[in-house]
Amino acid sequence: MRSTRTLQALALLLALPFAACDKVEQPYETVQDGGGSGGGGVVRKVLLEDMTGHRCNNCPAAAAQATALQGIHGENLVVIAVHCVNGFAAPLPPVGDGILDSDHRTPEGTAYESAFGITFLPTGLISRRPFNSVLQISDGDWGDAVNAIIGDSTAFHLWFDALTVGGGSVSTTVKLALLGPVTGDHNLVVALTEDHIIDWQIDVNATPPEVPDYEHRHMLRGNLNGTWGVPAIVGSAAAGDTLTFTYTNPLPGTVLDPDNCALVAYVYDAATKEVMQVEERKFQP
Repeated sequence: MRSTRTLQALALLLALPFAACDKVEQPYETVQDGGGSGGGGVVRKVLLEDMTGHRCNNCPAAAAQATALQGIHGENLVVIAVHCVNGFAAPLPPVGDGILDSDHRTPEGTAYESAFGITFLPTGLISRRPFNSVLQISDGDWGDAVNAIIGDSTAFHLWFDALTVGGGSVSTTVKLALLGPVTGDHNLVVALTEDHIIDWQIDVNATPPEVPDYEHRHMLRGNLNGTWGVPAIVGSAAAGDTLTFTYTNPLPGTVLDPDNCALVAYVYDAATKEVMQVEERKFQP
């Protein structure tokens, strides 16, 4: 006989069927010059924010689509999985029995949910740029939305100049070089993600639909420099300008394995929120 908890999960599943729902031991240090400020061959990369939740029965299919797109575009497509919307991401009570009771939400994710009006899952933001006049994009349209901007020329060259992890903290230096003149205010965000997290997930395509060992990818754990980052360009900047940002932060207590973590830096237009360039640096290359 199924447990009460399993019946709760099945009830949720039935209620929401159509919801647009080489290892190096620490401490270690890595340095990457990212091509320096010369910017030769720099193209626009794309940030896919996969808005998701462990109680969203259609979200695993969306995550698979994100993985497939990364297989096509490689490092030019960066994915962050943002767990949000209480009905899909909140722990399923009773908390403490280990079944669908993890809480992968973050203050940043909650802020993005509110700012971008996320009410249904799965959905995604493609560099926070509208596609077909819609900002929240269904996973079936992610490929076309990515293709619309990936590889374009760009004035923004972004890279991680240094990364050091150890003693429960992470230190990094991020550089932004401008390959052309830029007008308007722009902010820089440095986010921390964790990969290969094994935990429960409801999946409409699995039998049974409650999957105890689902692999969660690219999970947002928090930002190093605030929900909306810090000003990088105020008013305007000239071609040839290079900006440097340095951070040292404790790793979030939610992190399970630092070796599976990465930093994602992105610069966005403060007025429109559109992400103009993004770069990822894994702790373990």
